[in-house]
Amino acid sequence: MWKEQIDQISKIRGKRNRKLNAPANENEISRFRKSVVEKFGEGILPQQYFEFLRTVNGIEFNGLKIYGIDNNFLDSQPVNQVDSFFDANETWESIKDEDELIFFGDSDIAWYCFNATKKSFVELDKPSGELMETFNNFGAMLESAFSVALD
Repeated sequence: MWKEQIDQISKIRGKRNRKLNAPANENEISRFRKSVVEKFGEGILPQQYFEFLRTVNGIEFNGLKIYGIDNNFLDSQPVNQVDSFFDANETWESIKDEDELIFFGDSDIAWYCFNATKKSFVELDKPSGELMETFNNFGAMLESAFSVALD
């Protein structure tokens, strides 16, 4: 479902002669994954996030940002500069509170995260950090975020 939502976003942006970022290649993903494992440990990033990166390396649309791979792991610069995974996680580190949170995206009103302490994907209110919704997996979280941005 989220891939169809990305297609829809691509069509909307295309009407304004704007393109989405190209997918990340396997070498870029491999370098990125290695660094994530070094910082956060094995198994923190879901396979669905890598599928997202293989579809589009980060996206910003209608106030929603889903983070891409940091520039130092890329072979070439993306078409659109979007917030990167490590930079965003460093920025939002102060709101982690007692739970270990991994940030995948944000909007004007929400953060989209993996709560590593509770092993769940969550949408948190921005700026209070209160739980708004829990998701079964990364894909469900992504679909919900794109649905709000597309409304």
